[in-house]
Amino acid sequence: MNQEEKMNKLIKIELERAFKNKMLIISVVIGLVIVGFNIWNEIIPARKTLDKLLEMGKYSGIQLPGLYMKWMGVRPGSYVFLYYFIMPLLTALPYSISILMDVKKHYVNNIFTRIDKKKYYKAKLFAQFIVGGFVASFPLVISFVVTAMILPAFKPESVSSQFNFSKLSVFGDLFFKAPFAMAVIVFLFAFVGFGLINCIAYIFADLVNNRFMVALTPFMMYFFYYIVCSSIGRDGPMEYLTASKLRYSELKFMIIDMVMLIVLITVSYFVRSRRKDAI
Repeated sequence: MNQEEKMNKLIKIELERAFKNKMLIISVVIGLVIVGFNIWNEIIPARKTLDKLLEMGKYSGIQLPGLYMKWMGVRPGSYVFLYYFIMPLLTALPYSISILMDVKKHYVNNIFTRIDKKKYYKAKLFAQFIVGGFVASFPLVISFVVTAMILPAFKPESVSSQFNFSKLSVFGDLFFKAPFAMAVIVFLFAFVGFGLINCIAYIFADLVNNRFMVALTPFMMYFFYYIVCSSIGRDGPMEYLTASKLRYSELKFMIIDMVMLIVLITVSYFVRSRRKDAI
């Protein structure tokens, strides 16, 4: 078996370790519970309102409540805030302490005799990113599907004031022209954004020798940055990762934040890979 085949096998093993994990199930279920409350308190009442309007026939000239008006991915509210607020904690639960525990249990000693440590750390980083992205985006996909089963997919009209988009929104024009494409972007923003944020734990596994603190670092850094951004009057990751809230004035900050995070993760990977000790 060559090194590439070993690498592929190791990635498969790490993904299985991540996804066959009861903590991943718990994280996803918590996300789905928030989605469920949103559907019960926002979507079902919207369906009742729609039925009444259709029954009365008095809806000429107004935007009827539909999928793209009420779906969690484009509709601000307390459940959306809660979802994006606790997501770094949920994404970290299943797998963030894996690299630290592998060292503590001397699992890496066995791995390093069979494969280059760079490939091991690369596989761990890849799995951590995928797990974070999955936990963050899967409940949003379910939210979209269930909402689509309850409300019709009326095309949003730009003249309506009932949507969370304007000329200041980066995806404003796209939303009104191709709302389904906007939904895909919401999924991608959640997957990539929280996948990267989840990798903060990968960085701190090299600095903190406590599994609980390692698991908390993505949320702690995320919350700290939220406080800093709020204090200086600019949007932070909690706002622009929703995609629908991303404004042109904040686009440069999002790009800078993501580039800086990628650089830190990359530096952590190379430092760890070139050290003689396990961590």
